[in-house]
Amino acid sequence: MKSILTEQERENFLIRLYFKTDENYEIAGIKRAYLDFNRTLVLPENCEAKERNAKRAKTELFLRTKLIKLIKSSNLTQTEFDKLHEKLCNELISEWNELTFGQSQKWINMSLKYWLLFGESRIPNIENNSKFFHIPIDSIIQERFFQKNLPAWSKIQTYKEYFWYQQDFRKRYIGKIPILEEFREFNKI
Repeated sequence: MKSILTEQERENFLIRLYFKTDENYEIAGIKRAYLDFNRTLVLPENCEAKERNAKRAKTELFLRTKLIKLIKSSNLTQTEFDKLHEKLCNELISEWNELTFGQSQKWINMSLKYWLLFGESRIPNIENNSKFFHIPIDSIIQERFFQKNLPAWSKIQTYKEYFWYQQDFRKRYIGKIPILEEFREFNKI
């Protein structure tokens, strides 16, 4: 029997439901990625909700600008992408100095993952450099792919510490696109 809903209608509904939008997908992905790590974010006790929300909104716009530039970059190599990624993680921490490196990578990598999920029709150029995207490191990925008893992902303090995960994952999937393999593996959990 033919379905009365098209795949596009299903997709649009799920995106609207989960991301609460049918437009401005860049910010929607960044906002959702923030929610994926914010429970680990420790803010100063004197930080008011209004101040935190203003800082978050400013940082979301900063991140949007930087990520759009990153996905539009052409003729990159993996090494060049990695260097740009490291720079962006450090810039994000400079924007919001309460962030650890682990939280910074999670916000960036999940934003890119969500943008990839939205697809080229909603996020132009998202597939340009997707073969270089880093997998988001979190407790699920740590447990599934890496040795037990590692420090919490949110406590990662350096790029070197973080990048070990990327290199190890790439070795497991030589010749494949890491973010696509992570998508597939995550769906098996």
